[in-house]
Amino acid sequence: MFLYPQWENFCRKLHEINIHSTTAKKALHESRSEKLLILKHDVETDPEKALKLAKIEHEYGHTGVYYVQAYLLKNKKNINILREIQSLGHEVSYHHDVMDSNKGDIAKADAEFQAHIKEFELYGFNISTVCQHGNPIVERIGYNSNRDFFRNGDIAEKYKYITEIMVNFKERLGLSYQYISDTGYGWKVIFDPETNDIVNSDDKNIKLDSIDNIILMLQNGESLIVSTHPHRWEAYAFHAKLKNGIYRCVKRLAKFLLKIKIFRKVMEKNFKLAKKI
Repeated sequence: MFLYPQWENFCRKLHEINIHSTTAKKALHESRSEKLLILKHDVETDPEKALKLAKIEHEYGHTGVYYVQAYLLKNKKNINILREIQSLGHEVSYHHDVMDSNKGDIAKADAEFQAHIKEFELYGFNISTVCQHGNPIVERIGYNSNRDFFRNGDIAEKYKYITEIMVNFKERLGLSYQYISDTGYGWKVIFDPETNDIVNSDDKNIKLDSIDNIILMLQNGESLIVSTHPHRWEAYAFHAKLKNGIYRCVKRLAKFLLKIKIFRKVMEKNFKLAKKI
């Protein structure tokens, strides 16, 4: 279960053993001789839940990076929330899915990406790092995932001032680390996150028993990126269990419907619905 008290306990324990997180942007520009911890959050819906995590982290001296879907900037309330997150010392940046939204057309994807970068900057969010969105229900023809946008040589050169955390972050950082995600409503060490969309390595992911395993990994000297989806977190166990149950039911239904062509087309056109759980 993903509960706010659990995240607070996690942040507090790290503070007590003098381990503090940093942002992706700062990590690229800081000399480092000790372990690295980046708390990464994919904000796909409900920025208010992201703010709750941001406040907890700030209380215990942590900073993180919040990658935000561009459609959330259409709401002024969301912009104010994101500005508050940034005011706490966190990095607020772009969680892009331009390849999916443009069916792999690189020129159209570039136009959308550029427009969204300008929009983020207009509201005071300077873009230094970005993160792709991994959409589980899109049928991709001619490309692997949204990572392919920054794998394109022309795009990489055009946006060389931006680092894609799932494509070239490790190379630019010059440091090895483990990537941990709350994907599938459970903590997992993700095998080779830069290329797992190509090699289909889900069977090599390592499940962790609890969030405490993450602390043990840090105490053992490992550097980590810990990735969460704030909309999955709740204040009460009942709500968390309910959401987990709904997620698993919808996931099974989606897998079944994706085998039916007409439903697959409908789901692809409405892939943002997948972010709601």
